Amino acid sequence: MKNKLLKSLIILTLPLTLLGCAKKEKPITSKEESTIIKNATNVDEYLKKKDYKSVAYAYIYNIKEGLTSYESETNGSLKAKIMFFDYNIKYSSITYKSGSTFYSKDDSTSTLMNVQNEFYMTSREKILVSRDLKKYDVYTMEDYSKVSYSVNQYTIMGYVFNDESIISTELLSDKDDNVSIKYTLDNDKATNLVKVDLKATGGLSSYPSYEKIEITLSMKKDFTPISYSLDAVYEASKAVLGTSKITQNGECLFSKINENITIPNEDVLKAKLGEQPSEIIIDDEERKVKDDLNNSLKKLDFEHGVFFDGDIALNFLGSDLILDVDANLVFDVKRLTSENIYEVLSFYAKASGDENLNSLISIIQSFAGDKLGEYGQLLNNFKSIEIVYDGNGSLLLIPTNQDNVHLMIIKIRLTDVLDLLLQNINLYNLVSGANQDMASFKRIDGKDENNFQVEMTLNEETISSIKEKVNTFLDNPEYSMIKMLLSYKDFGGIKLTFDIVDSVFDSVNGSISYINNSDESVELIKIHAKAESKAFDFDSKINEAEALYSSFISVKDLRAKMEELTKNVYVSKGYIANVEKALDEYNALSDAQKAFLPANLVDSLNRAKTDVSNIIAFLDIYHKYDLDNVTNKEIYELLSAYHMTSLNTTLLKDEMGEEEYLKLTSLADKVDYLTFDNCITKFVGEDETLWGLTQQEIKDIKLILDIASIESGVSNQIMFKLMLMGYTMSVATLTEKINNLYNQL
Repeated sequence: MKNKLLKSLIILTLPLTLLGCAKKEKPITSKEESTIIKNATNVDEYLKKKDYKSVAYAYIYNIKEGLTSYESETNGSLKAKIMFFDYNIKYSSITYKSGSTFYSKDDSTSTLMNVQNEFYMTSREKILVSRDLKKYDVYTMEDYSKVSYSVNQYTIMGYVFNDESIISTELLSDKDDNVSIKYTLDNDKATNLVKVDLKATGGLSSYPSYEKIEITLSMKKDFTPISYSLDAVYEASKAVLGTSKITQNGECLFSKINENITIPNEDVLKAKLGEQPSEIIIDDEERKVKDDLNNSLKKLDFEHGVFFDGDIALNFLGSDLILDVDANLVFDVKRLTSENIYEVLSFYAKASGDENLNSLISIIQSFAGDKLGEYGQLLNNFKSIEIVYDGNGSLLLIPTNQDNVHLMIIKIRLTDVLDLLLQNINLYNLVSGANQDMASFKRIDGKDENNFQVEMTLNEETISSIKEKVNTFLDNPEYSMIKMLLSYKDFGGIKLTFDIVDSVFDSVNGSISYINNSDESVELIKIHAKAESKAFDFDSKINEAEALYSSFISVKDLRAKMEELTKNVYVSKGYIANVEKALDEYNALSDAQKAFLPANLVDSLNRAKTDVSNIIAFLDIYHKYDLDNVTNKEIYELLSAYHMTSLNTTLLKDEMGEEEYLKLTSLADKVDYLTFDNCITKFVGEDETLWGLTQQEIKDIKLILDIASIESGVSNQIMFKLMLMGYTMSVATLTEKINNLYNQL
């Protein structure tokens, strides 16, 4: 049943709520009923003798038979560690008793599933049972006893109260009209019914082992029940899941004692209870098929290693996009305990996509990368990814996206993966339409008894439920594009076929299909996996992965610091010091560590260092001058420093400010041409020695021409002046002649 896992943990209010469909087991101890006291009317006479056991016997009889009517409400929780994660369950139950009629409704909620059950009984001949409030079954009490031993027992939450099972009692309070007594029960003798029920309904590999059972009964002096509470701890073992310690707490509160009780929807319940009892099939053919399949899996040598080779094919727009998967698994069930559960699993897988799948992944990464966060980087230029389990509860995700560099490595706790799945995928809600087993199993005979196939298909109710969930998802505008691209009309089904060869599990093939707009069945996803017992060197793979991860982590902070320095360049000697420190750290890395740092990042950092150094050197010159009052000599010095050194003008402008930077780049406008203008009439003839220029005039004109050599605006201005005077001499020729005169000084 789909809620077996839950039932293996929960014991709800009334014994009749313990439901399942397993083979009848022999009880661990005798099925002796609790001692019952039917005629007790006052607690005081028992309290005087400290006969607290008799108080319990009278109390239990009262809630089972003595009271004409009442309502009770139970709320509680269970905490368990299953596999790698903590699992919490909240449960509640409402019960109505009216004469010989009992009705209860149970509700259990957890991350994984929500379970609701309903029970109705007007006599001890037949019982009406509803799973998930959708389908109702009628059982005779004799048949139902094959499912639950505790139906007819005088117990509290399935726990037996008798002289042997009660090992100690404690009077907690005796005040006014209220009495509370705590009962510590024997871990074996009080649990013989509960253990059988849990093992049968929960598919446990052995009977649960109890560590503590404490039940507190609260009542008025006339035995009118007020409440009872439970505090229990036990261990339960289930194949594959291992042993889990479970802590259960709960409290039941009574109300409306001996009042008129209205049972919800009783007319409908009565009509259903009048139907013929359902047949309980205990030893069915399907169970044998499941057992054969389980046995074939057990024959694989999981303890020493199993290799799976397979692929997943996604049908997209008529083309198959293939993801090849190779996986190695070791699972040492013999060592499976809560203490070493991380150590019993060894796992390695490599998934590689074909060109078509890689193209689709690139598209997904481009429009959904922001939603994937850092995991989106795993899809960059996707080729393949390795998944390595480190033997200590964590998965290492190693993308092999480029030939010579790993973009990133992620180490994530397996518990986080499972919790994330459980938070986002409520498996129970997905199949909430299925009231029996969500899938059916059929044997397809092969050449002999040891070679055959087992086919698993979802039942109609489950398919109907999945249809509803999938269609609702695709009707969301955010995902409507998927529906359009697939030409999706309706969900088809899920099918798995297991091949057994020589009684050993050999391979599995499966498919998920949908109906397109042309009413054709399309296999959206096809899977194939072949298994064989095969050893694998996990240690070397783990060491290799851990070494890569260690290299990645060791440079992760440095990489972030270098990226920050290249993105946020600022002009200061402190910045240069930070860059030099980062570069020193980089140069000290091993080649494996350097592989995680892009070469262009180092180049960018060196370039930023040079830019800042040049600007600081220029500013040291710039700050010596007043740009509002500069001579030609100062203009030449400033423009030489500005033009002759490679400066990052964007960075310089940000540092100087817009106004000051404009003054710097407008210095050509401040050139003093007075000497040039006074002497221009002397530039006559080819022989410059005859021009009659004084030494100072030669120096002043040379300075202006030097400025012109680095500032085009000044050169253009001189050319314009020469043209106005009718000279055909170029600025270059004039510069040559003035330099000749200057060199003769």
